[in-house]
Amino acid sequence: MILRVTVVAIAVAVAAALALLPDPAKAAGNPIVIKMYDKAPFYAPVKVSIKAGESVQWVNDGETVHSVSTAASNAQNPKDAAMPKGAVSFDSGFIPPGGDYSYTFTVPGTYRYFCLPHEKAGMVGVIIVKK
Repeated sequence: MILRVTVVAIAVAVAAALALLPDPAKAAGNPIVIKMYDKAPFYAPVKVSIKAGESVQWVNDGETVHSVSTAASNAQNPKDAAMPKGAVSFDSGFIPPGGDYSYTFTVPGTYRYFCLPHEKAGMVGVIIVKK
């Protein structure tokens, strides 16, 4: 139990420190912003369409940690994580309240992502990347 609490505390501290780093996606242009909430709709908007080369920024407007992941190995339901062929999975780690995470999509196709702590509650989103 103490080990679990320690691991969570370290993860939150690392996420908070990473949130302070400059975001190269912001310098490249205005990313599409997806807000994260503690109640449905968890991701707003839940589905977005962008062009290859554009960035998405997830902002945690909740009061608890959230995450953004396409890693099927971490999904409780394999259907909640999907990527087009040739894409590399991404995982934000825990994003503290007020924190954000950005990712630039380069491979066209449909991405299904989820929040690791809240996937079972339905915190799943979709990004459609067009050529």
